[in-house]
Amino acid sequence: MTDPFQQRSETFLHWLRNSGADISPKIELVDLRQIHAGRGVVAISEIAEDELLFRIPRSSVLSVENSALPRLLPAVFEELDPWLSLILVMIYEWCQGEKSSWKPYFDVLPSEFNTLMFWSEDELNELQASAVRYKIGKEGADEMFKEKIFPVVRQNAGIFGGEAAATAKERDVVALAHRMGSTIMAYAFDIEPANQSKEADEEGYVSEEEDEALPKGMVPLADMLNADADRNNARLFYEENYLSMKAISPIQAGEEIFNDYGPLPRSDLLRRYGYITDNYVKYDVVEISLDMVREAAAKHAHISSSIIEDRLEYLDDQGLIDTGYDITASDNFDVFEDISPELLVLIETLLLPQPEFERLKAKGKLPKPSNLSMKGAQLLHFLVKARTAQFATSLQQDQSEPISLPASGPSVVKARRYAMAKLVRIGEKAILRQADIALANLINKLSSSSNDLKRERSPQEESSKKRRMA
Repeated sequence: MTDPFQQRSETFLHWLRNSGADISPKIELVDLRQIHAGRGVVAISEIAEDELLFRIPRSSVLSVENSALPRLLPAVFEELDPWLSLILVMIYEWCQGEKSSWKPYFDVLPSEFNTLMFWSEDELNELQASAVRYKIGKEGADEMFKEKIFPVVRQNAGIFGGEAAATAKERDVVALAHRMGSTIMAYAFDIEPANQSKEADEEGYVSEEEDEALPKGMVPLADMLNADADRNNARLFYEENYLSMKAISPIQAGEEIFNDYGPLPRSDLLRRYGYITDNYVKYDVVEISLDMVREAAAKHAHISSSIIEDRLEYLDDQGLIDTGYDITASDNFDVFEDISPELLVLIETLLLPQPEFERLKAKGKLPKPSNLSMKGAQLLHFLVKARTAQFATSLQQDQSEPISLPASGPSVVKARRYAMAKLVRIGEKAILRQADIALANLINKLSSSSNDLKRERSPQEESSKKRRMA
């Protein structure tokens, strides 16, 4: 008896070839469920660098442009961004069932996800104080789907599937929208216009600022390549009528063909794709929130709220204000290389004596991140320790027992999620420990330097001194 999983793969490839795709006979779509990797693409013969792996017609891309829905409901799409537009199109095509041109494609796309959007509260709690918990956005997405997706489906039931759409409950449509949104996050590409030829940036919910307006598209087969930061050997290229996947290095027979997600920390890998791998440890980050910096400046550095807000307003005008600032993983941690320079500038700006701040402000300038003062290093050290204290367990406690990702057995999904969450938080705590040690060393160095008295007075002290002199 044919395995249904394999049968769906074969039907999908048959559909894709009939749609005009050119697929190299040197590659094969394989079952990698035993290693929790779904489907993957493997070389069955030696492949040379720059050799074509497959070429997909633009007309086969599941996109807003290729769907009939925007022509049926043009006014609706005028109000939707690229992400919501593709979600609505995918809901429509999914509801068409056998009538959809992409039915064989939907059959090989996942119906369940391991991304953070679908984790239970106890599973999310295992992430402890990781900032990724606040980037999931489930509640916001729920409201958006209720407001912008559900009414369209109900009011146009005849288009979306007749009686089933007319009687669909809000929670069911929202759940379907989450499924499609998660599919886009994990698999969609930004689709460049046909008259351009450049490498594709694979994106989900979040795009680079300059690419935010680009339409999203589901590229059959291209999205079935698994990703590996170290073994990336293929890349998608745009052509006028096709999207072509080519080898970017020689590939031996038996080797898997890998795309790359770019330098994503494991926390984002888990949020967007539902898994982690040790190859992305080098991209791990821990985030220091702006609110933490504001609070530390007030309580630890004793800077008044009026001065803090004035400085933050100026920094915002200079484009330096963000919700959080990264400290990155490194084999040889360096304060000036691995701590966000924007965070260093933020701290130094908050600590400037008032006359010096006014002087820089008049010139539209900022402190240099390389000129970290003693007080700046001390405040940053305080922040690192405070951030470490937000986690419920210590790094030593987390590392006291070996961690394994179970492959099978009862409650395997929950056990894997617990283990992945623990690995993510260990990575962040390890960075904080590195930063703690590096800052302690820097403070010791500054304390013995002849320049350690530079800018010792706080903004609050300067303001008080000026009032006394007046």
